Amino acid sequence: MKQIVGALLAGVLIVTPAQAAVTPSDPVPALKSRVAAGRGVMFTDVTSFVELSGKTKVMNRRGTLQYGKSGFAASDISVIVADQDKVSTVFADERAITVGKVSYRKGGPLAPRLPKGKSWIKINKPVPVGVSGAFSQPVNAAEPETLKALTSMGRRTGLTYTGNITFQQLSKISPWARVSLPSRRGEELIRYTLTLGSDNLPRKLVTTYLAEGHWLGRSNEGDEVHHETVYKGWGGRYTITAPPASQVYSSKQQ
Repeated sequence: MKQIVGALLAGVLIVTPAQAAVTPSDPVPALKSRVAAGRGVMFTDVTSFVELSGKTKVMNRRGTLQYGKSGFAASDISVIVADQDKVSTVFADERAITVGKVSYRKGGPLAPRLPKGKSWIKINKPVPVGVSGAFSQPVNAAEPETLKALTSMGRRTGLTYTGNITFQQLSKISPWARVSLPSRRGEELIRYTLTLGSDNLPRKLVTTYLAEGHWLGRSNEGDEVHHETVYKGWGGRYTITAPPASQVYSSKQQ
């Protein structure tokens, strides 16, 4: 009997630490511990259009976010558009670098109009996601403000939070959304599923919302936009700089 009890107690001692390791505490402090100036995170995401006939991939996006003393100090984001015959001709491959309050765009619909020898256009305001990227993932879980909202408003199951947030709520709490979304939006719901890693940091974010009114007029009632974002490289040291001045065109209208 003593041997049996001892074995059971040993099992408890073995299982309990493992259970504690996957029980999430407040992830916001964990994120804030990784957002020192010069550090950052990388991400990739896929945007798809979902209709009755199935799901169509619209674009892939990848980027690096570099933190500063307050919020993001810089970002470098590239968009690769899927089969152009299946998506809006408004979309085009592009890259956007933002340093401070200035953005630089390469590619996109304006690229053919640039002067010879210039491949970047300077924009004297932050436009970190470019034109096509504005129709990609609207929620940025790498922001402490946004992460706090997602975890406090969502229902937790293990390391996963599921819930809803409106575009209006997102715009109020998220500096990233305010400079990234193409227009102010109202009470439409964004459904989300956020999964944390064992380190309590965001690993995967899936969001879905109705396409009607948001997807360049090509949607029917019930169609949806689906985004899937994966974060990696938390706390890495990243340095993002502006493109060479010789390659940059500065519009007098900017």
